Amino acid sequence: MIQLQSVIKDWGDKRVLSNIDLIIYPGEKIGIIGSNGQGKSTLVNIISKQIALDSGTVVIDENLAVLEQSSDINFSKILENLSNNEFSNQFFIWLKLLGFNNEIELDATKISKLSSGEKTKIGLANCFAQNPTALVLDEPTNHLDISAKNLIIKQINNFQGAVIIVSHDRDFLNKTVNKIIELKDGKIKEYYGNYDEYKLQKENEKLTIKRNYEKHKKKVAHIEEDMEQYKKFAKLVDAGKHQKSAMRAGVKHDNGLRADVVSTKFSRIAASQMKKLQKELDKDVERPEKEINIKYKLQKNSINTKVAIKVENLTKKFQNQILFENANFVIESGQKVALLGDNGTGKSTFIKMILEQTDYDGFIYKTPSLKIATMFQDVYDLNGEITINQMSQLYDKEFRTNFITNIVSMNIDKSRFNTKIKFLSSGEKMRLKLAELILTDANLIILDEPTNHLDIENKQYLEEVLSGYAGTLIVVSHDLDFIKNVSNCCLVLNNKKLVKYDELVDKLYK
Repeated sequence: MIQLQSVIKDWGDKRVLSNIDLIIYPGEKIGIIGSNGQGKSTLVNIISKQIALDSGTVVIDENLAVLEQSSDINFSKILENLSNNEFSNQFFIWLKLLGFNNEIELDATKISKLSSGEKTKIGLANCFAQNPTALVLDEPTNHLDISAKNLIIKQINNFQGAVIIVSHDRDFLNKTVNKIIELKDGKIKEYYGNYDEYKLQKENEKLTIKRNYEKHKKKVAHIEEDMEQYKKFAKLVDAGKHQKSAMRAGVKHDNGLRADVVSTKFSRIAASQMKKLQKELDKDVERPEKEINIKYKLQKNSINTKVAIKVENLTKKFQNQILFENANFVIESGQKVALLGDNGTGKSTFIKMILEQTDYDGFIYKTPSLKIATMFQDVYDLNGEITINQMSQLYDKEFRTNFITNIVSMNIDKSRFNTKIKFLSSGEKMRLKLAELILTDANLIILDEPTNHLDIENKQYLEEVLSGYAGTLIVVSHDLDFIKNVSNCCLVLNNKKLVKYDELVDKLYK
């Protein structure tokens, strides 16, 4: 069992976690969700005792194994542990189970040359080889292809202990967890079920909050209206005028009833109503969350020809190995294409072929009016030495205004506008590049893993934007929900073939 009691954690003057109480029982599979910057990684780092508390206690009665994000994995420690034969045997068994196909003898130099997906598999194998009774996994599916993701889903579902997962992958959460912990404004809220069940509960909860708040507002308004009427009648009677008004208000009146007596009665009624109003105002009625009005700006550029790209007899070899051969297909103007395939099958290579950055056999025709914009997952083409404000000054007034609108819509705080880009988080850099990209005059946008480092809310915003984009789109992604919500056709790399389908992707690649 893992237990947190009254946990408080501050970063500078910001309270990230505020009096967190949480019990995690053996066998529970928990998904921790929340917007970027809400403290998810802080929470799991506290659970794994990698950072100190400011206040509270953490009790862990488990053999805990922790997977950090791929860039933070301690590979030196893993290599050191490989000297233990028992650990080493288990490690390589798990590595194979997780679909690691690189049969190299691991050392620091070779690990540094591996892909992010391969590094994540090494980190996962390290976790399972420790024979843990509980797992903490921070963004385990980043950089993993769909096949590898499915292997991890299988291992998590077979694991008997507790699993704590930080993830923005809705499909992955749906297939692995039985409880969702939502982290917001330093507080946690627990929901039973997977992500889709959480969403349903959340919508019902919002509806209930809204109804209760509207009911409360109406009651307050009714009491205030009654009070005003009683005050008005009391004032009239006190002045000795319109005594019939008092009768209409429900106060008994006869010829012997003096105006001051009537006035006193009205005052008592008004005071009673005041107490009633104050009691209603003192109620702790939760306000509905303010609806965020997303106002993305984007160019609506399309190609005036039907065909954007045509491929004939396309073949690509790499070091005498065939990646794919004899591919023939057409990408029509306006199509949203998902480029799917396991890591190493040639997705990035195909993009380089379109961009004329590598040679190939066969033919790729691109319409002369094609203007291409790209974004790769490491966002290497941003100038890290300038701030967001300085970046915006590089454009004309209209572009700059729309650029800032997009950034704000993507929840990049204005306090970050004077921070050098190199000091922004990976998620902030990704959003910054996307905000710029959708304003270009490109009529073909190529995105390589655009959802890495984006929280669920921003993924949904991005889906909205790309759905409204009039140009052609090619997206490399392993996020099934994102693919389904954005693409209307797909290119699948499998068994040394590159084939285009005009069917729903979930029927083709699970």
